[in-house]
Amino acid sequence: MRRSPMTLSAGVKLVTGLVVLLLCGTPLVVWWFPAGILIGGPGGPAGPGAQVAVRWGTLVAPLIALVCWALSPKAIETEGGDLRILRRAWPAAAFPLSRVNGVAVLPPGALRGAVRTFGVGGLFGYCGWYYKKGAFRLYATRSDRLVEVVIDGRRIVVSPDEPQRFVDRLLASAPRARLRQPGDPGVTSATRTS
Repeated sequence: MRRSPMTLSAGVKLVTGLVVLLLCGTPLVVWWFPAGILIGGPGGPAGPGAQVAVRWGTLVAPLIALVCWALSPKAIETEGGDLRILRRAWPAAAFPLSRVNGVAVLPPGALRGAVRTFGVGGLFGYCGWYYKKGAFRLYATRSDRLVEVVIDGRRIVVSPDEPQRFVDRLLASAPRARLRQPGDPGVTSATRTS
């Protein structure tokens, strides 16, 4: 098994800490403060039914943080014929090494201007669907040290701690893989196989 760790950058750690504090603090504030101050009491703008709905609804906020943590990437493995993106508490995303066409180390700022179409953007990392000159899957813990992997003409982007070492391992493990230049034509979005 060959594993490449993916650690959080300082910026992602800061954003994560602040957002988790906000998401986990929201229910505490709503449940501890007198209802009339925050969501209206008997004489306020909201009735008792609205008070109950808002209070119970705030419990969703910590669940958002928990789901983002579970989905966040932590390492990349090449094992058993698959390229696997390991996540903290969710099944790994697996891509067959036999279908890897190419790999490229992306230049600094490669994500600048990318649009998140569905996913997480900074809370415990970046993961999901993004778009920049075509759709791609992103599994990253930072916005630098990025590597683009092309699988059957579709792109995924990962952020191993040692990009060049990861590229060398991938080129040695994937029989059809070749070193590419970032943004080579003919590349579309990637889909997960498991």
